[in-house]
Amino acid sequence: MKNTMHHRRGMLLLLVLSVLTLFLMMGATLLVVATRARTASRGFMAAANSQEGASPIPRAMLDEALLLLIRGSKETAVQAILTESLLKDMYASDNNKVPFREEPFDAAREDSVSGVRFDPYLTELEEDGSVHHAAFHAAEFDPESGDAVDNDADGVMDGMMLKDVLPKIMGAGGGELSFRVSYLVVDLDGRINVNAHGGGGNPVGPASLSGSAIDAFADNRWTVIQDGGTPTDPAGSNDLRVPPVLGQDIAGRGGSAYAIRLDREAQRPGTLTGAAGQNPFTLGELERVLRPFDRDWSALPPRLAAILTDLDNSARRMVTTDSWDVPYRVGAAAPTGAGVNPEPRFDLSSFAVDDKENFANALYTNLTTKGDPAKMPAADGVTAQWCANVAEFRDPTSGATAVTIGATPYTGAKPSVLGGAGGDWANGITNSGDLFGIPKGTEADIAAIIAENPPVTPLISLAVDHPAILEAVGMPSPFTASLAQDDTREPGRVNANTCSGDVWNALTGPDGPVQPTQLMRNVGEIIMASAFTGAGGFVAPDVRALDRTLANRFAAAATVRSNVFAIWITLEVTDGASTAGSPTCHRLFAIVDRSIPVDYVEGENKNVSETIRLKRFLN
Repeated sequence: MKNTMHHRRGMLLLLVLSVLTLFLMMGATLLVVATRARTASRGFMAAANSQEGASPIPRAMLDEALLLLIRGSKETAVQAILTESLLKDMYASDNNKVPFREEPFDAAREDSVSGVRFDPYLTELEEDGSVHHAAFHAAEFDPESGDAVDNDADGVMDGMMLKDVLPKIMGAGGGELSFRVSYLVVDLDGRINVNAHGGGGNPVGPASLSGSAIDAFADNRWTVIQDGGTPTDPAGSNDLRVPPVLGQDIAGRGGSAYAIRLDREAQRPGTLTGAAGQNPFTLGELERVLRPFDRDWSALPPRLAAILTDLDNSARRMVTTDSWDVPYRVGAAAPTGAGVNPEPRFDLSSFAVDDKENFANALYTNLTTKGDPAKMPAADGVTAQWCANVAEFRDPTSGATAVTIGATPYTGAKPSVLGGAGGDWANGITNSGDLFGIPKGTEADIAAIIAENPPVTPLISLAVDHPAILEAVGMPSPFTASLAQDDTREPGRVNANTCSGDVWNALTGPDGPVQPTQLMRNVGEIIMASAFTGAGGFVAPDVRALDRTLANRFAAAATVRSNVFAIWITLEVTDGASTAGSPTCHRLFAIVDRSIPVDYVEGENKNVSETIRLKRFLN
């Protein structure tokens, strides 16, 4: 009996070892399969990225076509066709303005219907994805034209073939190779930024924007982007969709949406949960969303595309992972070298609140001696008095303090002079948009206007007279603490001139004003057009009619500039050799960020390739 029991114990041990061996073999098999799948995927990507075959000519010409778009050409004939480049637009204006040229204003570059100016290189897209103007094509776009091109392979014509942009060269067969090129240049700064937007708005800024009300993010997709899970189960957990931005403290990521690292120095996720608990969506993930019609699409990172499930291509036109603004002072000198930036805006929070005299003098100096004199206020008593008022509105709870500006003393007006509205200023100036709510004049002047019955004279801010003030002064972006070396750029700002109606609604809130149709040349003009809810019988925007909440949302999250662009280029190669076949076409996709400072000389490469964040050869 004892021998039988001993035999059974040995069989049980053998059975356990056999099962463990089976599990080990299954794990090894799965590892081999996963490794081979990864190798095959990388091989597929490499093959898809080298479709030009042995000849380096198409790649070289596509590279040159991209560089022409970025830094322009020294050839007069090419300049007549490619009338502007991304960096010329930013660096080389007549008055050395940044970040884009606007004077002298060219009416031919302004859309006759919307009134919004589009740069020659930029493709003007309608909200349904159709094209109104093609890049470098002045006339209204005709998709039936024989020279029309579908650069991004989505079935919609979006560009025009241009000849004489690239030089002719001798081909291997003895014939002359000639080239035509077409551009599709899409602005990415007028979109919802899935890394910077959403997750809370304290303080007000880009994170105050939410895509939840946008039709393209229906079916819980925005919830998935922000909170994880899956499109069918937003509350569930899915490590592949750990969100980059959260308003609550989950898994140690912190309670502030602005703590996420979005600058170039930030670590990119090497694991599913990302470095330091952060997991921002990458340009590679955006690439899969932007070009779902190419055959290498399935080899691109799937996370963002899987969340969006963009069956109607609406989200493809709404989202980005990168959007950067360069908040330089109006009229400041352009960057002259890599890492050299123009003078930043005056920081309204750079002085202690009770340091009124130094603050008022610094503000006065910045408004009257720096920037474009045609747009900034004059060095006079009106400006000095307003600067004293701004100093008092920053410190609404203390008594008024006389400050000397130049050799003249000025006593600023307190918010209390506005009567009941003065209580709204208990926390002082919360953002630069508040400047539109601070009136000109002495306290006696303001009180006399308020006492008018019926009201006749409006209470006007100096910022209403000179809306470019908001380009010269400001407050640090809420992201500043997490930007490291990129603190001269601000992520997440939305270009109010190029954004769609849906994105505008996310910027202003669902009950915000209608999107202006005229061109906005600075954020101050956006506030002028949108944040005054109505002035009754007043003859001009009155500080008492200002929607301060909306003005501060614009000041913190809106811009009139674009710096990040998705670019498709189609190259047609015609071989003049007698034995050559039909013309061949080759394509390139790139994402360019011109907010990265570089050495710019028109037609010279120098280090301008540093603005190229991503590049793929397609076919």
